[in-house]
Amino acid sequence: MTTGVSSGTRELIKTDSRRFRERASVSLKIQAGREADRIAAFIGRTVDEARAGGVILGLSGGIDSAVVGALCVNALGKDRVLVLLMPSRHTPRHDLEDARQLADAWGVKREEIPISAIVDDIASSTRAESSRLAKANLQARVRMMLLYYRANSLGYLVAGTGDRSEELLGYFCYDKKTRVVTVDGPKGVDDLRTGDIVYSLEPKSREMFETRVESIHRFQYDGKMIHFRGRGIDTVVTPNHRMLVQASSSAPNSPTMVRTAESCLTYKKVLVPLPSRWVGRENLPLEIELCFKQRHIERRAQLVIEDAMYLFGLYIGGGIPVKGRAVVSLESRLATGEHYSMPRDNSGGVVLLPAIDREPRMKEYDMFETDFALPSYSKEGPRKRLLGILTKYMIGYSLTKDFVRIPSKGIYEFFLQCGKGAHNKRIPLWLLDYPSPYLFWLLRGLKDSDASHAENQNVYRTSSEGLKDDFVQLCFKMGRKATVGMREPKTSVIKGKTVRTQKSYEITFAKKGRAQMSISNEFTSKVSYAGEVWCPSVPPYENILVERNGRYMFSGNTKWGDGGVDFLPIAHLYKTQVRELGSFLGLPKGVVDKPASPQLWPGQKATDEIPAEYDKLDVALHHLYDLKAKPSEAAARARVPLEVVERVVEMHESTEHKRQLPSSLA
Repeated sequence: MTTGVSSGTRELIKTDSRRFRERASVSLKIQAGREADRIAAFIGRTVDEARAGGVILGLSGGIDSAVVGALCVNALGKDRVLVLLMPSRHTPRHDLEDARQLADAWGVKREEIPISAIVDDIASSTRAESSRLAKANLQARVRMMLLYYRANSLGYLVAGTGDRSEELLGYFCYDKKTRVVTVDGPKGVDDLRTGDIVYSLEPKSREMFETRVESIHRFQYDGKMIHFRGRGIDTVVTPNHRMLVQASSSAPNSPTMVRTAESCLTYKKVLVPLPSRWVGRENLPLEIELCFKQRHIERRAQLVIEDAMYLFGLYIGGGIPVKGRAVVSLESRLATGEHYSMPRDNSGGVVLLPAIDREPRMKEYDMFETDFALPSYSKEGPRKRLLGILTKYMIGYSLTKDFVRIPSKGIYEFFLQCGKGAHNKRIPLWLLDYPSPYLFWLLRGLKDSDASHAENQNVYRTSSEGLKDDFVQLCFKMGRKATVGMREPKTSVIKGKTVRTQKSYEITFAKKGRAQMSISNEFTSKVSYAGEVWCPSVPPYENILVERNGRYMFSGNTKWGDGGVDFLPIAHLYKTQVRELGSFLGLPKGVVDKPASPQLWPGQKATDEIPAEYDKLDVALHHLYDLKAKPSEAAARARVPLEVVERVVEMHESTEHKRQLPSSLA
């Protein structure tokens, strides 16, 4: 660790150290009793809302798991708490003994499961060399799997033991080819911006809603990633990425939960949820006003939203706005004024002079028309539905074999909000704000406008990239998965003429009632990856609709380090605050003061991975990320070299996405 101190840092320390010590001690001081009650209430509420029988946690003998265990017992009672002791060959004997004594003092049930043999079996089964870090991280993931195995068998929740000091320093996510679906279409890491509106799922109800990107994190990664492929699924993520999955593959309506990508490999098939509903915006009008003029008569119609949606769908898919100039002859050869000004003979008759033009006079005017391409021979059903709606609102039309034509400037302008020309058509954003039941009629109109397909097929084609993106959003808002294929332009010669087709998209969407997508591990593989990885933070549930190679799915972010848990009681407390709370709870002094260590290999200490002891590190973190101080000021406040704080900032920035948690007081 670098020990040099810059002159600027030294001066700040010299001039401000006393005031800093007073401020820091006040800033990180907690009311332990009040905090213990608040966390206990949070634990009880979380367990009750999940209708769980109790909680399970891994007890290591360290301060974090000891504090969480004590708080769980206070909140739920000893009979609803189970602790697992999962020592490896590297676990110090005194840590294991401390864990046993804590469990016995609380009177809770405890189980001991040595994990070294399990880790060795998994590592050896790959028949490949691995680094010390890879095998060390495997221990954390084995512990997570054991916790979830016991939790699922008992109907318990897994309580996490991470604190804020650790939370601010750690992990990974998507490959660079993955894009996030926004209201404006999919955006990659170079295009996505904070504040962009994206889609997320509420885990319990699976309700789809809009939220904003809070932050975007990107950094370099060199290692293995997991490539999930399946029917309609294509995603590449780091092993600790949070996957949004169904709790049971045999029960489509089972609760949604989070598993790490690597833990998903232990299942033959994993279900990925689709939205159960899209509520949309509140207080939207259920009638749309349409003003138009036909045969010199001004009219005003109130279209019920279902009819309006269907008409918009037909127009977007096959409507043609026509604007031109019409030329017609007048009814008489001479205008009235011209007739009376003509010369007369003695009897009063008009004198016909050779110089007078006796040809009919012509008049020009603008013509507006909206044509719906609905050939009667192939789409008689949609044509009848359209004519029924037009008759209902007394809208005049004319028919040809291939078109239904509506002459009216008002109607022409009404549909122009959807665009003009096949390549420019879009679904207006305000239409997509309506709840799913109304969007059904928009989808029906779009589908009926495609004359090349039978009514029962679930394929839609368009040459508009914007409409392709809108259509996918429409499908997911209706709880249907969608996949996009692309047909590249082709050039051919027909009767001596060169014909070039345009690029087009083919969207295949699921039938109604399918509530999930499946990932079969038969097509899943680990792949080597060296390059940029990235992850957006999207509160409050930290999951988003993503796209890769035309395949879409809801997925989460990297979930807090290597492990997966259901809730995190102390994620808002710094390590020094956790120790203070441990003292209040009456934990043994040896546990409270014990140096932090994950013990992933012999002699490992937490300070091997961090640039300072926690008493100083917490102060620097607090000033950097709570008080928004500059690095130089944080270094002065914590009385550490500026280089230490710069290393902290580097660790924080490269691991931001692990900080958005599924449920905590943070």
